[in-house]
Amino acid sequence: MKIAHLSYYYGTKNTSGAPIAATRLHRALLDAGVDSHFICVRQLEPGPNVHAIPPSEVGKRANYLVTRALWVAMRALFGKMYMPNWIPLPGFSKLIRELRPDVLQAHLIYQDMLSFRQLEGAKIPLVISLHDLLSVNAFAPYPANDRRFVEGWDKTNAPWMERLVFNRKKRFIEVTNPVFVGPSEWVCRECRASVIGRDRPVFFVPNMVDSRFAYDPAKRVPHDRFTILFGAFGGRASPLKGWPDLVAALELLPEEVKRDMVVNVFGESAEDCQAGGVDVHFLGKIANGPDLVAEHHKADVLALPSKQDNAPQVKFEALLDGLPVLAFNRTGCAECLRSGANGWVAPDGDIRGFADGLRHYHDLFAAGRLESVRPDIAAVAKNQLSSESVLGQTLKVYETALGPVRPS
Repeated sequence: MKIAHLSYYYGTKNTSGAPIAATRLHRALLDAGVDSHFICVRQLEPGPNVHAIPPSEVGKRANYLVTRALWVAMRALFGKMYMPNWIPLPGFSKLIRELRPDVLQAHLIYQDMLSFRQLEGAKIPLVISLHDLLSVNAFAPYPANDRRFVEGWDKTNAPWMERLVFNRKKRFIEVTNPVFVGPSEWVCRECRASVIGRDRPVFFVPNMVDSRFAYDPAKRVPHDRFTILFGAFGGRASPLKGWPDLVAALELLPEEVKRDMVVNVFGESAEDCQAGGVDVHFLGKIANGPDLVAEHHKADVLALPSKQDNAPQVKFEALLDGLPVLAFNRTGCAECLRSGANGWVAPDGDIRGFADGLRHYHDLFAAGRLESVRPDIAAVAKNQLSSESVLGQTLKVYETALGPVRPS
């Protein structure tokens, strides 16, 4: 079986969760003896069987300028950045003819990476990864209270450009008849309920994780203050990662508890400061697994107040390192978390409930009992996220895509 992955980026450094998940899956398939290939526009690091197109830097620059010009035009004309996938990716069709994969898995293609017509013309069984809901919605990756992707788009509830983009995606799915795969139960449920994904195969398969994330008591660094870890590409400024909610929760804690806390932020470089009455220290960008493993072993909880994440890599990496994770019950963030066992789940928007989680684990830390729960957290996560299990489930998805013709 030959698999070809499609993602705008290849690599695990200085990029977002979808390319990281795609890169790790590609490498794991190769390690398991599967003939896996990776098609991208931007190759961020070396790797086997990676094909970056267009092949020349001039071609890449031209492609970037054309697609970004379309984005700018969309925003100027309509106030939103639609991705209709009109623009073909030079070299894609030729590469597909040369590789002749049995299955194409589309990861991050909704940056107008290539045109839908190119994928339709490939006539190869297609798997679409639900890293978000953009493949079944007109424009928003996390539609929140906007349920038109479930109820339908028409003249009464949507402008013509949104209907056009949505109908293009709907036709694309009807023509290619793909299998969907999502890394959270939440995104799979939303896909099954959608107009586009309804009555189509949708599989829940966790993302592949880096085996270097594993709890090691020898790596623990003794410290006097309860340490909260918060991470986001861009740090506090990232609008969807929920930093203001974390600060609001800190403000609710007693002063004597706040004096006993520190927040370490990765993904941002800045001068140390205070937030919510708690000292904040900035770690800058963390570009590799070992450095993040080290930070996990210096911390006592991971704060994940994210508003619009699907199945955050940082959550699973923290759990594998035995770090409790605190989250709101939003999208897929809270899945696999149990309050008081491997983290804390507060109802969506319940700042007081999130503060209760911080206080719970602070009190365990102060009593010297937090260290005893970390091995169990790591062991459960390792069992849930084993590479063997994820690979087995992924191969079943490919077999479904290759199986008897499904009704379109």
